[in-house]
Order: sequence, then structure tokens, then C-alpha cells
Amino acid sequence: MSRKIDMTNSPDKKNLADNQPYKIYEFKKNNQEKISGYLVVSTAKLNVETEESNNYLSKVINQNFFNINDGQAEPSAQEMLEKIAESLQSSPEPEIIINIHGYSSTPSDTETGCKKIYEYVNTHIQQPNKYIFIGYRWPSENPIKTDESGSFGQKLMNALYSLPTLLAINLVVGLTISIWSTIVLLFLNILSNSALHFFTVLLILSGIVSSIILTLIILRISTYFRDTYRAVNYGVTDLVELIRQLDVTVKLPPNKRIKLSFISHSMGCFVVTDVIRILSDVFDVKSINKEPNSDIGNVFRLGRLVLVAPDIPVETILPGRANFLRSSLRRCEEAYIFCNEGDLALRITSTAANYFSFPARTRISGYRLGNITVKHFNNKNDKVGQTPRYGVVNFQKQDYEKDYTLDKPYNYLEIRSSSSEHRRLEEITEISENEVQPADLFTYFDCTDYKDDRSLQIGVVSSALQQPAINFGNYILLTLAFIRKSINNRDPQGVDTHTGYFQGGFSQKAIYELAFLGFQGFLKSLSIQGDEEAQIRAFSQKCHEKQIQVILAPQIYQQKTQD
Repeated sequence: MSRKIDMTNSPDKKNLADNQPYKIYEFKKNNQEKISGYLVVSTAKLNVETEESNNYLSKVINQNFFNINDGQAEPSAQEMLEKIAESLQSSPEPEIIINIHGYSSTPSDTETGCKKIYEYVNTHIQQPNKYIFIGYRWPSENPIKTDESGSFGQKLMNALYSLPTLLAINLVVGLTISIWSTIVLLFLNILSNSALHFFTVLLILSGIVSSIILTLIILRISTYFRDTYRAVNYGVTDLVELIRQLDVTVKLPPNKRIKLSFISHSMGCFVVTDVIRILSDVFDVKSINKEPNSDIGNVFRLGRLVLVAPDIPVETILPGRANFLRSSLRRCEEAYIFCNEGDLALRITSTAANYFSFPARTRISGYRLGNITVKHFNNKNDKVGQTPRYGVVNFQKQDYEKDYTLDKPYNYLEIRSSSSEHRRLEEITEISENEVQPADLFTYFDCTDYKDDRSLQIGVVSSALQQPAINFGNYILLTLAFIRKSINNRDPQGVDTHTGYFQGGFSQKAIYELAFLGFQGFLKSLSIQGDEEAQIRAFSQKCHEKQIQVILAPQIYQQKTQD
């Protein structure tokens, strides 16, 4: 039976009023919109000394929401929670879909992304009194754009100003010695050999010291590690608190549950997977027996999990003690990963940044989950590989008398960075055939060669080379295409390798509708009907036309049977 809690005079309500961990804004509606939408913003500050976050946010997010600059007193978080609760309580099949942004997202970026999803679902899904869409903003800092921390110049000055005293002294002394040693070596030709050697050694040592400190400054202004800290300590905890407060505010009969689903991108995938881990009850008997159900808390049930270009370790789909998400991922009814071999942000930037902190012994193990791909090579010694086969690649028909099978996804996945460096998951770690592997819980959309229109010369998230691997020369050309896209978003030769999924027609439809409708609902939106085998064949053909490789999780149809 659901636990009934009176929030009238509870400490939780008082604490929210005094020190709200988040603010809630409601999307403005017109007569066409039937799905409610909200933006939840963590009130944590980008910099611990300042109070800039909310003031800046109010200036940016002021056009699409009810309670910003409307001349009214701003509703408290608890009042907005109660409004959401009323909608959920009146719905026969309530569902909440939460969207979580990634690294370096400004408030305007978050608003634009959430508005895009909100408009899409109200245009293409339109199921009133069922869904509530929530966009969630955790405090993230963009290294270049002006945001709560100021302009790039201000961020650079802050980085220099906050440098620890010892490092600042070493930087000043190191740069001074480097400059004078260079002047002496270049312009004084009367130096003896011993003096020449002395100033050369001095230049090298001072250069090393200065370079180390300058590298630390560059790492700081890249904001990656600062965003990681914010994601862990603010993003995760505030989202958990939001769900917890909803859990005690909503009153439902014992046999009714709210389905809770997530869309997340990049570092937002780290936030959502940690949230799911916390929400999962590790002391639940079913969890201990490795048979956890989807119910969490008093009123929620974990639904669909959509990870787009996840900036989390590939370890999360591997078996073993190090996989901290294994039991909690089992609770999700459906789970999806959108990945791309050529994702430069993950392949280069994130992998390099996490080189300092992630406890991996080999380079392969240090790659990110967003770079997982469908296997093209037989083993680690294979240097030739196979041409990609598009559609559902783990669909197997034994013979005309037997039913089809969906082979385990684990057997079809690999990590690769070139034709000479690749490993199938089976080559990275040993598996037990008697247990369900974490990798088998996901459905994978490998979008490396994805094109909405095959007549185009370049892909949506990569160069779409249709070859076994992207090699060094290809990455150089892809980097140039990425730069072109960054300069001019409409450049037909440009490629957004990290967020292009939300710009492609088919991929955008898949991400949004899988989160809101699930796999069967997505198939219906594609006008795919028939028995299970016919559905898979038709879906495979759709993906083949877009040059997408798909590995379906067997539980997608097992879940349908159970329902």
C-alpha cells in the first residue's frame, strides 16, 4: 500500500520554502498544446562565492514560461510540485519524461533544447492527460560562451586569480626565467660553452614548470572537471530530491504507478545513471536476488532510459565488480544507447580528460560508452574487417521452420579507434553465459554512417564513410567538418559529431518517441505492423535506408509478452 504523508506542516515543505534546491517554471501553452511541460532548474551556483545564477537565469529564461517576469509573485517549488501532482493524480496512465542536458550547456542552450522537445511531443504525440515533460537543468558552465560566470576573458582572469599561491609564484618565476633565458640565448653570442649549457638547462626546466601550470589553467577553463563536480554534487542530488518530493506529494491508489522515463545527452547520461542508482533500493530482496522489478519509492516505476552519446565509461555495460550500475539498470523496462564511432567530443576530449582520473590500465578500457559500435572485426588481430551491414544486425532466422531469434547484444559490440586498435567486448572481459549481461539490457543505434538522405555527401554525426573503421586521416577530415559546423551551423559539409542526433530527422524522432511511446509505440509511428518477425524485418529495412546499425535487446519483445 502507498504510504500517505501529510505535507501540510512537514519539515520538507518548510525547507523547500526556506532554501529551495531547485526552481520550477511552467511552459506557456496555447490552444494547440495538450501535454504539460516544466523546466526544473537547480539553484546551485556555478561558483560558490557568488549569487549570480538565478539573476542571470531570470534574464535568459523569460519568454516561454509562466512565472518569469509576468508581474506575479513567483510560485514556490512546493506549489509547483502540488500542481504537477494534481495532473498526475487525475491521469489514468501518468508518465513523466525528464530530459537532462550535457556538459557546457548554458541556460539558453537548455531552454532551446527543452522547448524543441516540448514542441515536438505536442505536435507529433498529443496524448492529453497522460504525459508530463520535465526539462532539468543542472549548473553547467560553457568554456567560451558568456554565461553566469561571465565572458571568456572573465573566466580566464578568474582562473588566474584563483590559482594557488605556490603555483602562481612558480608560474611567474618560470615564465620570467624562460623569457630571460631565451633572450640571452638568442642575442648574446659571447657566452662561453658552460654559460650556454647553463642557460639552456635553465630554459628547459623553467619551461617544464610553466607548461605544467599552464596545462592546469587550460584544464580549468575547459570547465570539464568543474562540470563533472557539479554533475556529481549538484545535478544528481537535486534531481533525486525532486523525485523524492514528488514521491511524497503525489497520492495514488496502491495499484497505480507513475512511469518515470529519461532522455539524457553526454554528461547528462552520467547524471541520470547515478540518479537511477540512488533511486534503486539496494536492500530490496528482489534486487539482492538479481530479480529487481521496476517499482521505486511509493508511486514511481522506472520506464524507458534513452542515453544519447553517453559520456560515461564503457564499463557500465561490462560484467564484473566494477560495474556499479548493473543491478539498477535491470529496473528499467527499456533502455537505448545512441552511439557513433566518430564522436570527437568523446573520442578525444572526454577520453583525454578522463585519462587523469579513470582507473583503467589500457587505452581501450578508457573509451566512453558513446563510442561503442557494432563489431566490424573478427578479433583484435584482424586488420581488414568487414563492410558495415545496416538494419537490425542481431536478427537471426535459423530456418524456415523455426522462429526468429534476437542474439545477445554482447556478442555484436566492440570498442575501436582504428583498423589496428579494436576489441570485441568478449576480448575485454570474461562473461558468464548463465547470467544476463548489462550490455544485453540495451538496444543500440550505431549512427556512424547515418544519413537522412543517401544522396547527401556527408552523414549526420560522422563522415558516413561506410568502411570498417575510421582511421587517423579520416579523423583529421572529420575534425575539419566539425569545425565548419561550429562556425556555420547551416554548412552542408559540416558535421556535429556529438549533438547531431537531435538535428537528424529519423534520429530525433527515434530519441523522442522511444522515450515517450516505447519501442512498440515507435513502430506504430513508423506505420509498422504485423507479427513480431514482420515488425523486426520492417524496422530493419527502415534503419537500412538510413544506414543505421541496430542491435535490439531481446527483452524488448519479452517485455511486450509480459505486458
